[in-house]
Amino acid sequence: MIIIGAYLLGSIPTGWLVSKLRFGRDVREEGSGATGATNVARQFGIGWAIFVSIFDIGKGIGAVLIARVIAPEIQWLQGVVGITTIIGHCYPVWIGFRGGKGVNTALGIAAVISPIAIVFGFAAFITAFAISKFISVGSISAVLAYSLSILIFGQRFNATGQGQIIFALILPIMIIWTHRENIRRLFRGEELKPVRDR
Repeated sequence: MIIIGAYLLGSIPTGWLVSKLRFGRDVREEGSGATGATNVARQFGIGWAIFVSIFDIGKGIGAVLIARVIAPEIQWLQGVVGITTIIGHCYPVWIGFRGGKGVNTALGIAAVISPIAIVFGFAAFITAFAISKFISVGSISAVLAYSLSILIFGQRFNATGQGQIIFALILPIMIIWTHRENIRRLFRGEELKPVRDR
């Protein structure tokens, strides 16, 4: 039930709700076709993107905290709940299984599971985005750095639990998969800007 609840929580389509309730549009009809904050920024501006980001991060935090409170003795559960929440965000049952890319929700999960490793992820994001100017490049770099820091240096900051390892192993695969179209556009030189020209 905890895992199913995590999927349903992750499935709350924050970006889609904003686009429908505030603007009467479907955010998926333009830009990258995703419901996440980056596509919201392209269409509706940075302010709404921040709003969506906060809620999407909150979904990740909430799901893992619920698992930690209800079943703290099950070591692997937090990692599985984290992955399930991201699946819900990317493939939400409420809107035809077409959601976001999962990065902000993953950030919320990481903040609970292994917050120290986020430092590596932020450093990678800032560096990659500064060089490339693309959110997708920064996001993929951040996830890879976060996971590698746990797998390589996890013993130094107490990130060796089953849930942490499960999350670190599966997260990069998921994020690369959800960004597969971005990767194709990057190779073609057609990747979208984070915020459209106004």
